[in-house]
Amino acid sequence: MLKKALISSLILIMFFSLAGWAQAQEVERESDILQTIIDLVVENNPILESQRSLVGEIEEMPEPGAGLIDLPQTSFLSISQLNQLRSQKLERKQTLEIARQAYENLRKSILIELLTGITTISKLENKREGLNQLESFLNERKESLIRQVEAGLEEPTALFDLTERIVQNSVDIENTSGELKTLKLQIALTLGGTEWQELLGLLNQLK
Repeated sequence: MLKKALISSLILIMFFSLAGWAQAQEVERESDILQTIIDLVVENNPILESQRSLVGEIEEMPEPGAGLIDLPQTSFLSISQLNQLRSQKLERKQTLEIARQAYENLRKSILIELLTGITTISKLENKREGLNQLESFLNERKESLIRQVEAGLEEPTALFDLTERIVQNSVDIENTSGELKTLKLQIALTLGGTEWQELLGLLNQLK
């Protein structure tokens, strides 16, 4: 008896360990897909690309007075020219900082938009899963109710009401699936740039 109990306990431990491992693997897979989506959007979003290009252009511009010694005692430039040079350097630095900050603000805004969309996708996926489970339950209930009606245990109106509910549930599933498809396409087209099709494929892998 003790041996059987021990074996049963070991089986349960193995079962829950495997279930936990499978769940951890799924979480890791989802995390990898999400990171790939984020990287793809940051790299290919046209708004971010444009702002990155602007930052790059400013960084590549030669710094005012490059190669000159910025000391009044030794410089062949006048004091007013040196002051102008310092002003130009400061202006370039400020312009670069503004451009970089603008890029960071845009990146955060776009990622918030992306993650908000993904959260909505997750909610819709959960809703559709719940509706699919309800559909299975209602169909099983319908089979049982048909037998009860045939046996005279239930009124035919009960079967009519249940059928109406099944039809409405099917409509809800179809509408939810349509919402999901539209939302994923909208996110891909809006945020994915030239790689929108790849982004759409990644979004379809999320659960």
